[in-house]
Amino acid sequence: MEFIKYLIAQEVDYKWGLVTTTVGMQEGSNGMSYPYGGHPAKYHFSQEKGRVLDEFQIVYIIRGAGWFESAHYNRTKVAAGDAFVIFPGEFHCYLPDAEIGWAEAWIGFKGDFANHLVQQGFFSQNSPVFKVGVHETLWELFKQAYDCAIRQKPAYQQQLAGYVNLILSSIYAESKQPAEISDQLFDKINLIKKYMNDHSHETVKMEDIAHEVGMSYSLFRKMFKTYTGFSPGHYFLRLKLARSKELLLEGDLTCKEVAFRMGFVTVEHFHSIFRKYYGVSPDKFRKLKNISK
Repeated sequence: MEFIKYLIAQEVDYKWGLVTTTVGMQEGSNGMSYPYGGHPAKYHFSQEKGRVLDEFQIVYIIRGAGWFESAHYNRTKVAAGDAFVIFPGEFHCYLPDAEIGWAEAWIGFKGDFANHLVQQGFFSQNSPVFKVGVHETLWELFKQAYDCAIRQKPAYQQQLAGYVNLILSSIYAESKQPAEISDQLFDKINLIKKYMNDHSHETVKMEDIAHEVGMSYSLFRKMFKTYTGFSPGHYFLRLKLARSKELLLEGDLTCKEVAFRMGFVTVEHFHSIFRKYYGVSPDKFRKLKNISK
């Protein structure tokens, strides 16, 4: 298996915020020299010298094993289901195991959007390796990107930018999935979220929900926060506030009526919480939205 494509981009492509430089898939076995296949000189490297690129690359290992290292990351073993990010201007090196080789897919890219993701902390030179597992859907994205790069229909660079974004977001999302939560527990938490949404206008005790699903409150709170990023109480409060905003914009109810409709204990409490999260009182929020119309 060897599918390799290197690309050029026009000035207009960079205005999109992301351009693709290369996409490919290849597989090697015992005794084959690495890098496999034919590559431009600047992409070649050796175990002794390593390499520095002027672009980002994502490398996804589909089969086999090897190692990866960079200026900010000590040499570590990588295997099927792992992906690693190469950063522009950073020394790096990686090699498949000499006895078993590996199958890999990669995509290279550069642009303001990629820089923004790094600046916002989604990807870091200090943690470039992602444990995402072997997924046919992720592998399929690389194949579709390669097909797009080969066909090069009008605006293919913009279409490739979409594939890069999908690959990045898929790798990031898969790496964030908590290993300790089973599929059954995922389903249970989603049912809890639906229950909270349906009852956002009521006063609901989180301890009662934990009891209903047969979990201690401490475990329920831990699992819910691991899955959603919010404590159960905080998540429920945000649902209340979101629905409160909708009712305020509909304009049929007074702020006092909205407060009691959504189960806040007092109007003062509603005003205080609303201002804390949105920076304005409910009355002012309604007026500002009406003016913007």
